[in-house]
Amino acid sequence: MEKRFQPDLLKELTLKMLSTAKKNIKEGVDSLANKDADLAEKIISEDRLIDDLELEIEEFCIKSLKTVSRDEDIRLVSGIWKLITDIERIGDYATHVAEAAKVLASKPTLKPLIDIPAMADSVVDMISKCESALSSYDVTYLDSIWETDARIDALYDQVFRELLSYILETPRLITNAIYLAQVARYLERAGDHATNIAERIFYIVTGKKIKRGKPYYKSLVEEV
Repeated sequence: MEKRFQPDLLKELTLKMLSTAKKNIKEGVDSLANKDADLAEKIISEDRLIDDLELEIEEFCIKSLKTVSRDEDIRLVSGIWKLITDIERIGDYATHVAEAAKVLASKPTLKPLIDIPAMADSVVDMISKCESALSSYDVTYLDSIWETDARIDALYDQVFRELLSYILETPRLITNAIYLAQVARYLERAGDHATNIAERIFYIVTGKKIKRGKPYYKSLVEEV
């Protein structure tokens, strides 16, 4: 006998995966700012939790496709199946931030960290809004997602320019600058993946596709 589809359990697992990725992004940058190598190591080891959840949710989706028939349930299963890849990538970026934090923990501080924590806070905010939208099926939580992503992009450009000037002016600290530039890039990419998640959730809830917050239409030409 086939088990009945459990949409609440699927959402619960996905929200757990989102929450873990969000926590790791925040704590990854905390470990960098506080030169906390132990916290960084903890985040690196916890990446396995996100990978395990991805596999569990994927298996759940595969089995659920055999039982679902309503359009909204099909959207939920197919949408979550796709967005967990984006969550997993955010988890990977959090791990990369923690790896950089371990290296930089024993090195002199290049500059006060202001923009990089601000980028992390914005990524965390985007993920929180995705969690709220998915748990409540209310897409108004996503209204500011794309504006926040644009702020992250602008901060990344600013960080990159500043670090480039440090490299030119203080070559002996080039390693520090390169690692910080990589961290900023990881956070910028995490923001892009959070945007993808928001677009998937919008589709799950409404059945409509959007790109960068605008309706997305694609013409399909069928050749006879």
